[in-house]
Amino acid sequence: MKKVIFIPLILLLITTFILSGCMLKAENEINSRIYGIITLGPINPVEKEGEINYKPYQATIIIKTEDSLAEIERFTSNSDGTFKVYLKPGKYILEPLKSNEPFPFGKPIEVEVKPNQFTEVNISLDTGIR
Repeated sequence: MKKVIFIPLILLLITTFILSGCMLKAENEINSRIYGIITLGPINPVEKEGEINYKPYQATIIIKTEDSLAEIERFTSNSDGTFKVYLKPGKYILEPLKSNEPFPFGKPIEVEVKPNQFTEVNISLDTGIR
């Protein structure tokens, strides 16, 4: 009985190893990405010297083609505002997802992703507080 259980276990381990290697290869085919943090500010109407007047913010960003005609994908930052997205090399427009409210507001950002490089992109959303 022990041999009967042992052979399927070995086959399962080999299959798992092969499949995980295929998944890693697919992920590693795109060796470039954007990363950064999304912040929201100002958070106080009166700015004081030396005081931080923004905070990390979780938001959804739409990644569009360079001409803004087609959506490539969208992502939502983590609760601490950080994000990491793998992208093929090229030029893109990052556009904050708009809500029915006028604020927070963010302008589209142009970004160029180069082969085998990590591009830092920090996105600031405006609260409208003045």
